[in-house]
Amino acid sequence: MPASSRRTLSKPLSSAGLLATAGSAGRALAAAKITPDAKSALIVVDVQNSFVTGGTLPVKGGEEVVPVINKLSAGFQNIVVTQDWHAPGHASFASSHQGKRPFETTQLSYGTQVLWPDHCVQGTEDASLHKDLKLPTAQIIIRKGFHKEIDSYSAFGEADHKTSTGLAGYLKARGIKTLYVTGLATDFCV
Repeated sequence: MPASSRRTLSKPLSSAGLLATAGSAGRALAAAKITPDAKSALIVVDVQNSFVTGGTLPVKGGEEVVPVINKLSAGFQNIVVTQDWHAPGHASFASSHQGKRPFETTQLSYGTQVLWPDHCVQGTEDASLHKDLKLPTAQIIIRKGFHKEIDSYSAFGEADHKTSTGLAGYLKARGIKTLYVTGLATDFCV
């Protein structure tokens, strides 16, 4: 297995490897050979309708990771799912800033923010997890970006670098030592 796909953490939660991201056939093959133990967790990042074909912010080939993730997840006792979950009028939406367009930037209280098309709005089908995603041992969903004035790309903390999601404590309490990370939009979100 490639070294970038799995890293044992010297301290819990200090780093993670990536597996089965859209367009990564080599990593998908490596994912088939993973043998996690009880101290391992799989983090499934933002496998939502928004990020697949027909969504508001699609990742090319996004739906291709779903069967790979389903197969990969079968070996894990500990699974965490992240979900981008924005309030209507979220500060990261270009539509919330007069004269701004998607993919431009603006300054918010915590720094420079890329402005996005409206996406993953709370309670919409666009924000729902992909219908074919099968994660029977998932214990928790971490919703990111639900604070209207703060964006979040991380499963561990908001973009203000002050607000924790609680995931680090959750994993530490369960004695997790190794993280495997897979999903969509991983060039922005983990």
